[in-house]
Amino acid sequence: MARPDNFFEVLAGVPVHYDRLAPPFGYGTRGKPAKFYCLDPFETELNECFQELWDICPLGQAEVIASAGAWVEKPGFHGQGRAFDIDGIFWAGKGFVTLHDGFQGGDRVFYYAVEAIVRRHFGTVLDYNYDIDHRDHLHLDDGTAIGFQPGSPSRVKFLQGALTHVYELPVKVDGAFGPQTEQAVATTLGTLGIAGGIDNVSVWKEFLIRTAEKGFGIATGPVAEKNPLELLHDVYAAIDRTLTDTGLRKQVEGTLNAFANHDETQAWLNQYR
Repeated sequence: MARPDNFFEVLAGVPVHYDRLAPPFGYGTRGKPAKFYCLDPFETELNECFQELWDICPLGQAEVIASAGAWVEKPGFHGQGRAFDIDGIFWAGKGFVTLHDGFQGGDRVFYYAVEAIVRRHFGTVLDYNYDIDHRDHLHLDDGTAIGFQPGSPSRVKFLQGALTHVYELPVKVDGAFGPQTEQAVATTLGTLGIAGGIDNVSVWKEFLIRTAEKGFGIATGPVAEKNPLELLHDVYAAIDRTLTDTGLRKQVEGTLNAFANHDETQAWLNQYR
């Protein structure tokens, strides 16, 4: 399609730079300010994604997002103005470059934490494990629905990489959802206290946020260390994260409110206030 009229130069308050120019603006640097064209709804999705990243990551809002581009005159979702490539993200005290931290192993735990947030907002995310063409960037587009699919090699490889590097449960990263991966997933979900299958969208999104928190070094402690009031707050937070855009939120939150506001429940919780 023709280049969209809509463009952005900033996402979630952070300048976006193009970093595929000649030195000193080449790959691995902060690049140079540029205009990135895409459809307006896709820009909204990008803003929401990066805002959640700033909110979750303890480093806060970054200074620069480095990218290889958005709309490109070629087939696929780039050509539709519905794709974006992340080369790097630069905070005041840390530079994150996808090739160095992912494929070359500089900081894979941080890499998977960033990718986990991205996957909460986009169904298609291609990382360094996907193929040789994506070793130096994270490709994301909204061409598929958010959620885990055991038959999707890109999703399975991400899951296997996260299990191996973030949760320290080494599995073969081959894109096949076999018994070894399935067992590691069950173990991880059990440890995290997440009920349900990984192919449930709510479970998947909760797994992703917990993976990001753990990867960024801010994961909560074991459930047993929390008192009932803190656990109740965690339930509300989980509802807010996973059911925001679903029709279930009102029903689930209403039931929880009825329980939390019951006189006997309040009397019980008062000892922890």
